[in-house]
Amino acid sequence: MWEAVKRFCVGTETRRFIFRSTALAFAVRVAIFVTAWLTMYIIVGREGQGFGDTMHEMLQRWDATQFIRIYADGYRSSGELQELIVYPPLYPYTVRLVGFIIPSFLLAGLLVSALASVAAGYFIQAIVRVDGGDDAEASRSLWYFFVFPTAYFLAMPYTEALFMALLLGSFYSARKGNWVLAGVLGAFCTASRLSGVILVPALMVEALHQKNWRPQDIERKQIAAFLLAPLGFLFFLWLNHYYQNDYFAFVDYEQKNWFHHRIWPWDSIKEAWEWVTQTPPGFLRSSIYEMRLAATAVTALLLLIGVRWLRPSYQVFGWLSLLMFLSVSFQISLPRYILTIFPMYFVLARLGRNLELHQALLTFSTFMMGTLYVIYAYRWGF
Repeated sequence: MWEAVKRFCVGTETRRFIFRSTALAFAVRVAIFVTAWLTMYIIVGREGQGFGDTMHEMLQRWDATQFIRIYADGYRSSGELQELIVYPPLYPYTVRLVGFIIPSFLLAGLLVSALASVAAGYFIQAIVRVDGGDDAEASRSLWYFFVFPTAYFLAMPYTEALFMALLLGSFYSARKGNWVLAGVLGAFCTASRLSGVILVPALMVEALHQKNWRPQDIERKQIAAFLLAPLGFLFFLWLNHYYQNDYFAFVDYEQKNWFHHRIWPWDSIKEAWEWVTQTPPGFLRSSIYEMRLAATAVTALLLLIGVRWLRPSYQVFGWLSLLMFLSVSFQISLPRYILTIFPMYFVLARLGRNLELHQALLTFSTFMMGTLYVIYAYRWGF
């Protein structure tokens, strides 16, 4: 009898988490579509353009245009657009698969992102509960995730939503002791974004933490997870070799086409500081360098605040992610990338126990998301 009651309660909580995530994901998308519509006619000035054309223009922007090309033609080994090999395959391949049912990149991409964001929202709540937080804290973590200043990327035909669903699903599986599933989800995660490789050391730390830091107690199923998780990244390297005869062709294309090369993280911060202090106010200073410093400061501050209660694996993932993002020259999208550093939402949810602070944080974050989305839609693709 008691086991039946427990199963019913667990089912009820699961339904509640899915409902919350679905409702918030839907509400955010409606707000973004309305904002896109108003931005096109009031700011951009698209007189007489129909709704369909407007949505295509506003939702298929920046990196989404690159995914369209992969969706339509796949990767190329010669000719134009060889540089698209820099984009890991999972998201465009998933959208292409859905495209057999919905033959439109935009609609298929939006559907994939919508379903993935709901799944990510479910897992972020479930992780809070597994870690000992109450239902209110789980709800706050969901809110901070969906109204983060760059959370509009969860609604776009981008990789963020799918990546977050797989990343959080892998962590949740590891926390529940389902290490094989954690490894499988990790493999898909590392096939969706290069930063997914940070999941591997984070899972190792989680396994050690669960075994009281005794390496000799690590189980075979945990080792299986460590071996499975990098397979997505290895598949990405194989694609590079298959199409370009070079396992690391993406590195060359990133340097040639996006001016990216490896630098020390502190050099990235130093460059941003010099721009902010030595150049007059302007578009480049604000959009790249001031945003880079702000994103770095917010992430580092929240991770430091969370030192007292964040699990070591979350800290490892958070700090390694930030260092990885800062270790690239001409880093113009840091506000977008830090969206994936999920431990921040756990810290904010803990801070949000103070009602006044919670309301202030949500108000500020929602306002910033609206502002940054208009900038994204009108002028700059972070």
